[in-house]
Amino acid sequence: MKIIKPSIVLVKPQLPENIGMVARAMDNFGLNKLLIVNPREGWPNNLAIKSSANSKKIILNAKVYNDLDNALESFSYVVATSNRRRFLNKPSLSNVNRLFTNFPKTKKVAIVFGPENSGLSNQDLMLADIIFTIDTSKSNQSLNLSHAVLLMCYCWRDFFQKNKRLNNKNIIIEKKASNKDFLYFMNFLKDELEEVGFLHPKNKNKKMFENIQTLFLRSSLSKIEIQTLWGMIKKLRK
Repeated sequence: MKIIKPSIVLVKPQLPENIGMVARAMDNFGLNKLLIVNPREGWPNNLAIKSSANSKKIILNAKVYNDLDNALESFSYVVATSNRRRFLNKPSLSNVNRLFTNFPKTKKVAIVFGPENSGLSNQDLMLADIIFTIDTSKSNQSLNLSHAVLLMCYCWRDFFQKNKRLNNKNIIIEKKASNKDFLYFMNFLKDELEEVGFLHPKNKNKKMFENIQTLFLRSSLSKIEIQTLWGMIKKLRK
């Protein structure tokens, strides 16, 4: 079985030098797919290419998106990295072995990193299946973007080299629908719930729907299951 390598996603990176060093870190451990969402500086960027050393091919092949929703459309499993408590009702981990044990090995996986100054927003985190925190010293919990990517790439390679005998523990996750299918269903469900007055009062509807979205994320729905739910809701509305 061929293992599909995870893609690295950078959301609103500020310094092109950091993007270059991220590419270098990825290359060190055999990863090559980089997605960049709304970089602050213009793109393509010569500073990013220069700081990537011998890894400029990753920079030149990087895909750039205007928003995170579109960047994650084709992925079946999304890991968001954050070292800040956001008080979201979402699964979270700080143990790399548990994280990678649940990785679907033959589906597209994205590991998402936020801006250098603020990290991922609540809205960004809501798009993820799980939030991962790198366990650091309490005296300084801030990591440089490229260092954070380097650690995750190293841990991924180390884990799969030690666990070459693949098993079927993650068979449910393997069948999970793409993020694009899931978000289409969520948008449809939100519209229906708003129309029938379920998301009420208005000042609480955002939090209410975040909880609903988290509930469905935990279910790791397949494409067929999403289509079934879609049909059920349409039938009930009639």
